[in-house]
Amino acid sequence: MLVLPEKMNLSTHYEETALYFIFIRKMAEFQPLIPSPKAYRLRSVSFDDLIEISSSAALLLTAELSKWNDQLRSKLKPNTTNWDPSVLSKLQDLGFFRLFSNSLKSFSNPTPLGNVRFVPYIKRKCKETNYSSLRASLTEVIGNPIERWTFLHSGIDEAITNVTHHAYPVQDSDKDSNWYLTGAYDSAEKTIKIVFFDQGIGIPDALPSSKLKERIYEYISTFPPAEGFKDAAMIKAAMEVDRTGTLKSDRGKGLPDMKKFIERKGSGYLSIISKHGLYKFTVNGENFSTETMRFETPINGTLILWKAAL
Repeated sequence: MLVLPEKMNLSTHYEETALYFIFIRKMAEFQPLIPSPKAYRLRSVSFDDLIEISSSAALLLTAELSKWNDQLRSKLKPNTTNWDPSVLSKLQDLGFFRLFSNSLKSFSNPTPLGNVRFVPYIKRKCKETNYSSLRASLTEVIGNPIERWTFLHSGIDEAITNVTHHAYPVQDSDKDSNWYLTGAYDSAEKTIKIVFFDQGIGIPDALPSSKLKERIYEYISTFPPAEGFKDAAMIKAAMEVDRTGTLKSDRGKGLPDMKKFIERKGSGYLSIISKHGLYKFTVNGENFSTETMRFETPINGTLILWKAAL
């Protein structure tokens, strides 16, 4: 049994949280050469100690358990008896229990708790592009339409385009080639979060395989030594090389559309984590800033998070 920690949050408890995702992925993919009843396999995951989970951590946990459940052919059965009520409420909002063929019909506390409301996640194959339900779900929990939605729509489209073209190798295009999308609204902060995740090879590995390999590496060579972490530098190149004029006609490799929603809202950030690297673009009024970071524990895939004030 895997016992989840008290807090799963990629902003405040990144390394510990990411380790759990790595472990679940490895156990989901583990297939012994000779089947044996003594083979070490993950049998269950306990949520009993979990008292806090962020929207991005909730989506990644759902994605990794979904992958594991697919391997087990839908045999997972959650026991929510000792779950924290707020965690249960958030995961219920997220649609987490759709993972299970024996979806739970009722809960001890069905009323939404706390200031943060999740909306039902969307899971699609990499060539599928429909996510229209996201806007309706967010409008329902917020109570008002989202201004500048066109720019967010463009950014999500860009993320899906990159999944289709780059995230999954051709030989794996029909196997576990999914992307996941959800959102959350904080009624106290009056902020919205959109979270997108795919379980592909990641931006750092996808870029070198492109036709623009030499241009990407030329761009990276201009970074100061302090920014010389490969994965973070590759993500930054994917986000910013388009502004140098090298990728103007190559949609799907430069990702400028992802920034536009935050820019138009005037407050918030765009964060991308892929493999060991983090790229974060922050807007505060007329001030813009970017930062990169290297993590010890990787995210296997690409996580994109938009946060903005409404």
